[in-house]
Amino acid sequence: MAKPTRIDRELIDHYIKLGYWDHRGIQDILDYNASQYPDQAALVDPEGRMTWSGLNRITGRVAVGLLNMGIKRDQSIVVQSPFPSISLILLLACQRAGILCCLPPMTFRQNEMRHIIKTLEAVAVVTPFEHRNVNYYGIMKEIAPDLTGLNHFLVTGDHIPGGASSFKGLIETPVDDTDARDILRDKAFDPFEVFMVVLSSGTTGMPKCIEQAGASSIAGGRGIVQRAKLTQRDIVGDIAPVSGGPGLQNWWAAFQVGAKVCTLNRFSPEGVLRLIEKEKITYLAAVPTQIVRILKETDLKRFDLRSLRVIRTGASSFDMALARETEEKFNCRVLIAGGSQETYSFAQSAIDDPQEKRLGTLGKPFPGNEVRIIDDNGIEVTRGETGRLQVRGASTSSGYYNDPEATLRAWGTFGKEGWYDTGDLARFDNEGYLLLRGREKEIIIRGGQNIYPKEIEDYLLTHPKVTGAAVIGVPDQVMGERACACVTTRRDEDLPFDEMISFLKGKGLAVYKLPEMLEKMEKFPQLADGQKVDREALERMILERLHSDAEIEKAS
Repeated sequence: MAKPTRIDRELIDHYIKLGYWDHRGIQDILDYNASQYPDQAALVDPEGRMTWSGLNRITGRVAVGLLNMGIKRDQSIVVQSPFPSISLILLLACQRAGILCCLPPMTFRQNEMRHIIKTLEAVAVVTPFEHRNVNYYGIMKEIAPDLTGLNHFLVTGDHIPGGASSFKGLIETPVDDTDARDILRDKAFDPFEVFMVVLSSGTTGMPKCIEQAGASSIAGGRGIVQRAKLTQRDIVGDIAPVSGGPGLQNWWAAFQVGAKVCTLNRFSPEGVLRLIEKEKITYLAAVPTQIVRILKETDLKRFDLRSLRVIRTGASSFDMALARETEEKFNCRVLIAGGSQETYSFAQSAIDDPQEKRLGTLGKPFPGNEVRIIDDNGIEVTRGETGRLQVRGASTSSGYYNDPEATLRAWGTFGKEGWYDTGDLARFDNEGYLLLRGREKEIIIRGGQNIYPKEIEDYLLTHPKVTGAAVIGVPDQVMGERACACVTTRRDEDLPFDEMISFLKGKGLAVYKLPEMLEKMEKFPQLADGQKVDREALERMILERLHSDAEIEKAS
């Protein structure tokens, strides 16, 4: 089913009239790049590089191969690959064949994959046979009896077990370009159909399956192009996971201007720096945790990073001091973006913004996106006041796949009048720049005073010993709640409680916001996307520690 849940004809006409959408599809852009830049590199990974004409040819082969396997237009395929280039090739091939594509992260196992395949009614899966000691093909075969429509198993790599087909075989099977065009004629999704499903991190239960239409992906990518002044001459290092929002969003930006995109099969801080040096990366797309690790685990002076002109990252756990440190050490400009799987990136700072705005805010909403901040009664607050952040626009999702009820709950209504409630708290400054305050449900209320964890986390991350920080509320009989700082530190480093408090006081943090507990962690529990802290799991861990400590103290 490629029909979007909440996009209707009125909404399509509305964004076409405003100039944010048009009838140009993803395959149209690929055809253009292949004709204009046929011999220029499009996609580079550790195994090699592919030109734009080569990418067009290979995606045609794969698209024909999928159809020849018996997969029909509007059916679904799930691709769980650790290699970004394979994911992107399959995504483009599926779009070309009219097959809905979903890219779950490698952290998903039986329960999540069963849920996704059932929800999408997927008829095919693509996995490695094994990766990092996990038998992904075995997982698929284990859950297959529960999935009556799952008939096709494609395996990447050289070891192809009985009952599976080779993805490599699809790429290597010659298909005449003319024959491919004839077979694929009228198959590709138009810009207003759902062509892929992205997945929420999921703090509870199973991940949500979130629709994305071609027009919204193109609109979101165009916003990044404009704010970063991205051109065909740029060389993009896209190290953010393509199974999540940031990696794909930056891909669609580079894709539109025909820029070369370089990926890594496995993140490592030094590996990123070597990639920048080798490929002369000009634009680096990374999630905040990746940048923090690069800053704290490497010596940047050992690498030639002079080609780099901009780093784009998200707002999560990335305050102005950390952004300024990144600019100074990389000698480039940093752009901060805000978004979610449901909203794409709805805002981003621009390369020409004053440094204070560029590093300390999310910039302004992208063209084609609207942002409003409301109070508990649904009334818009005045500038400078904090409230709930809601978003709608040309780059937002078309809803939850095959779930109109959940879509209606999230957006309020179908069509162009719907607003997506992000669950974030934010405010506009007097110049219209957007500032995040944190998640509404994460607020700690201590003696009637609100404490925003993100503010404290941002300061903690600037401490030279700290590599990760999460601040949670724990129950207190007198104050209601108190703040507990949970941190990971650099290897062999210790952060005493008094040192943390002294550091935060030095940052000017109000006394009532100072954490009253410090818990040191080896690592944080992660949500399924592997990018965000699972705060609910963390809270359970800390409460269990406190209960255990109390029992020991009582016994003694």
